[in-house]
Amino acid sequence: MSMPYPQQPVGQPAAPYVPGQPAVPYVPGQPVYQGVPQGYSTAPQGFAPGYAPVPQGPVTRKVNWVSIILGVVGWILIGLTVLAMWMALRASASDPDPSGKEIIGFFPLFALMFIGPVNLAGGIIGIVGATGTPKVRKLNWLGILLNASPYVMFGVLMFALMLFA
Repeated sequence: MSMPYPQQPVGQPAAPYVPGQPAVPYVPGQPVYQGVPQGYSTAPQGFAPGYAPVPQGPVTRKVNWVSIILGVVGWILIGLTVLAMWMALRASASDPDPSGKEIIGFFPLFALMFIGPVNLAGGIIGIVGATGTPKVRKLNWLGILLNASPYVMFGVLMFALMLFA
């Protein structure tokens, strides 16, 4: 193997240029590993420095009280709707003029504008948090059931009316 240039010691600069003499080029040597640069930590292989995984503590899941509260609010709105219909029917029983009483049948439809979004939001929030310890899971399922039960009961009621009417 022939070397076209004379070898210089590793890391030594080339000889200064002297006019009239041929220039000796600098031949870089192999870099010498000097360990981890100061200010950096050694990371596990496969991770960039500064992005090493850090051990985390246990993740605690909390109960979605919002789901339970929205379920209770939905049932309160249903109760208020039924109460308003009952009071309107009792007040109109002694009224000789029946005009305007058909609006009573639309009370549930008007209430659904509020009940629907409340129960939908509560159900979604309950589903998102339905994991974790058994106690947390039970309470989140309570929120889901509170939000879904009005629609299940309505379906059962309509099915029963269809069978017995």
